Amino acid sequence: MIPVAREEWRDQILLSRTVELAGERAELFSRVRGGDLLSLYRGVYFPLTLWDQLDRDARYRARIHAAAIYSPRPVVFSHDSAAALWRLPRLGEWPSRAHVVQPIADGGRSNAMFARHSVGLPIEIEAIEGLAVTTLARTVVDLAAGASFGQSVTLADAALRRTEHPLSGIPLTTLDKSDLYQELDGIPLRRGSARVRRTIDFADGRADRPGESLSRVSMHVAGITPPQLQVALRGATGREYFADFWWEEFDMIGEFDGRFKYTDPAFLLGRTPEQVLLDEKAREDDLRAAGHGMSRWPWEIALSPTRLREHLGRAGVR
Repeated sequence: MIPVAREEWRDQILLSRTVELAGERAELFSRVRGGDLLSLYRGVYFPLTLWDQLDRDARYRARIHAAAIYSPRPVVFSHDSAAALWRLPRLGEWPSRAHVVQPIADGGRSNAMFARHSVGLPIEIEAIEGLAVTTLARTVVDLAAGASFGQSVTLADAALRRTEHPLSGIPLTTLDKSDLYQELDGIPLRRGSARVRRTIDFADGRADRPGESLSRVSMHVAGITPPQLQVALRGATGREYFADFWWEEFDMIGEFDGRFKYTDPAFLLGRTPEQVLLDEKAREDDLRAAGHGMSRWPWEIALSPTRLREHLGRAGVR
């Protein structure tokens, strides 16, 4: 997968309405029929060779940029679209439509390109990749009002973590829970306010990855003793490591063992997946030699409160 600079998006997106000459229009539709161009929306096209090189997050951002270019007037992206631009994690597939907020009395309807939320324009907005977008706090609250508890916690954890772990090209933030509560109290939600408040209460920016956030949710639902997060522990060699989860009362370390450890460049740090596997084994051996227990689990267990309770129960965690 390759990154695409923001200034390149506009150059790659083609609108049939801007092609006036008959010969050029014929060439455009010939490229569409030949599979050279992909139709993102009716009358909006994108090079298939570039599309094939994008991951699912970048593909949705391409759709957002396409909608922005097609729109006859400026729009403020919100909900799923704002989350994608803020680089917040998504469980499952992104939608095909771009989500925007608009004035309550605007009267515009949703269509195949835009999901319009007539809730009023926010007082504060941010700019990402040249697009107007709801603030990080507003984005979390908007989505948490309608998403599942697991998805909402995953979003809120990631948003809170962003303060200490900023991303290049994304606005810096000082977001904390008080900002989320303030945002919740300041917007007129018709429904979902209790759901949002529950999410904020439970959110914790120390959760490092979506798998850790979902594991926390499953632990909560299963009634498992809440662990400490990202605790520094020393192995028998004296080397310090950070544990995803730590139950001091059970002397047990918990680790979400997702594929990202073997595929994400941010975790690989130039190592091969094989070297990462060896390093992880050496880390676990060192911690076990110091007398700590260790329990690991993959996605399928993290997603199931019942299976995670059984898995941790076998390790002595109650």
